[in-house]
Amino acid sequence: MGSMMMVGLVSILPLAAHAQSQPLIVLEYPGGSSAYSDSDNPFVMDENYSTKHRVQSGETLSHVMDKHYAGSGLNMRFIEMAIVMKNKHAFVRNNPHYLYADKTLHLPSLNEIKALIMGQSNDTPSSSSSISDQIFFFGS
Repeated sequence: MGSMMMVGLVSILPLAAHAQSQPLIVLEYPGGSSAYSDSDNPFVMDENYSTKHRVQSGETLSHVMDKHYAGSGLNMRFIEMAIVMKNKHAFVRNNPHYLYADKTLHLPSLNEIKALIMGQSNDTPSSSSSISDQIFFFGS
């Protein structure tokens, strides 16, 4: 099992009379409270580390996240939401699937992500956003 240590076995109650109970294995990583404490990713090594990324044509948010946050052990759903929240100017209607090319993304630090999760965001509207970045529908 590598560096993992088995802590215990717990039986799961059957959902139906004919179902057999299956053991649940609880694993713990020794020597650290964090699953990503051994990562050499700069976002994990320094909780205040953040960087910028210029979006290339054809690049997706997944590409950006893989390039910068890979191997960090962080939950990519939270990372995705944090990047969208910090870069509203770079997404169509805050949709992570519609990323504008040639925009500069601010990739938030762990501390910035924690602040967003705790509702302590001090986001201000981006000064680089312009009326041409918006989509408007007229008529009925």
